Amino acid sequence: MRNPHRHPLAAALALGALGLTACSAGSEDGADSAGPAQDASVSIGLAAVPANLDYTTTGGAAIFEALLYNVYEGLVRLDDDGEVQPLLAESWEISEDGTEYTFTLRDDVTFHDGTPFDAEIVKFSLERLDEWTANTPDNLAAIDSVEVESPTEATVVLSEPDYDALYWLAGPLGTMFAPDSVDDLASEANGTGPFTFESYENAVQLDLARNEDYWAEPAGVAEASLVYYSDAAAAANALRTDGVDAVLRAEAYDQVESFEGDERFEVSIGDTQSVVVLPMNNDHPQLSDPQVREAISLAIDKEAVLAAAASGHGTVLGGPSVPTDPYYADYSEERSHDPAAARQLLEEAGVEDLNLTFTVPNRPYAEAIAQVVQDDLGEIGISVELETQEFPAVWVERTMTDQDYDLTVVSHVEPRNMISYDDPDYYWGYDSAEASEHFSEARAATDDADYAEAMEAAADQVVEDAPGVWLYNSPNIVISGEGVDGLPQNDLGVGMDLSEITVNQ
Repeated sequence: MRNPHRHPLAAALALGALGLTACSAGSEDGADSAGPAQDASVSIGLAAVPANLDYTTTGGAAIFEALLYNVYEGLVRLDDDGEVQPLLAESWEISEDGTEYTFTLRDDVTFHDGTPFDAEIVKFSLERLDEWTANTPDNLAAIDSVEVESPTEATVVLSEPDYDALYWLAGPLGTMFAPDSVDDLASEANGTGPFTFESYENAVQLDLARNEDYWAEPAGVAEASLVYYSDAAAAANALRTDGVDAVLRAEAYDQVESFEGDERFEVSIGDTQSVVVLPMNNDHPQLSDPQVREAISLAIDKEAVLAAAASGHGTVLGGPSVPTDPYYADYSEERSHDPAAARQLLEEAGVEDLNLTFTVPNRPYAEAIAQVVQDDLGEIGISVELETQEFPAVWVERTMTDQDYDLTVVSHVEPRNMISYDDPDYYWGYDSAEASEHFSEARAATDDADYAEAMEAAADQVVEDAPGVWLYNSPNIVISGEGVDGLPQNDLGVGMDLSEITVNQ
């Protein structure tokens, strides 16, 4: 049997965290000696807004980031270092050929509505993945069936080995659902987690309450509220005026230094899986030419983009992976700003008077990036018209789902989203037989080295074909007020675990 608990991301994330962390979120230095208050509540400011509560049919990471690990749970989870850990499964074994995962389940778990959790729930939830229409259900397309061995033992049978299967099960695709709840997923949330869902006012606030009957250690606060701000400065101002107790994934980058110099606050800078990318619609008549796409890539000054969008906070990227990926390679030098080379490529491609529409989500970072890109592409003779779209609803429907765009930009926060370049139906329309072969080799790998080697080869091919411009990897900036401890330091692009947060008296 293969070792079920080790995962190559863990070491990378741990090292990354050591390198980037300025100080620990909610460290003991700022704690009140009176200790945590059991009846305390905590309010947390966020930017990305859930369109509704159903992440099986609605795109956008904000939904599952709010609900997974808090209301919903799966068989396994990722810890803050990115390592796969038991959750509703106490343990698991993987067959030598990599096609059967046998999970031993906890026998003391019920959903918030009283439905017992057992192997039939596992079968129902995972065999329902073909009904998902959002959040990349194809990542677990290898699941063929689930065999119920007993109430506390289930075997997930794959049609072919998939090295990442356990990893994907730790994310939203591995969520366990009570059968009687799935008709109301958009407006209600019934899970097994440490918090019960209380209410959601669209784009304003989502409220959770401690699950007093939770099967494990109860949550550290009695109530948790996620408060949404479309403006990064407004979230920062709310923290300064006690409107919220903390801000996760803070985007008021220009204020980070002032928070660090204010003894009332703690600032933590952790890792994320985010890739801020400028996809190009590969089905556009002229953007189907790799030379044109490469010209656009070389025309964009990524350092200027990072400065405009994040005040320099982050890591410039040249490819689709991030430094915490086990297959990361740095392509930033070979994809550095070179407008002369860009103009030469356009000339070789015979392209003149190219006019493109850039659909821009109405997020501060995206709007700042769009201005830089418009200026940079103008310098090589490409005219860009900016079209702002409300995010997530309009952007997800028109740009991502309908694929009605030329250029766009978005922060993909889902973990290891490089695998999306193996999906020709994904919204950037990239289709490469060579890259797909490497992705297939990676899925079939049986050890870490073979997996990383195949993924590196896939990344090489994707970068060569330039279906998009990979701009930067965002840091996870967490700012908290005095007495707030236990905030998640790293953003793994899955659930945002609030259960360990405490507020001192």
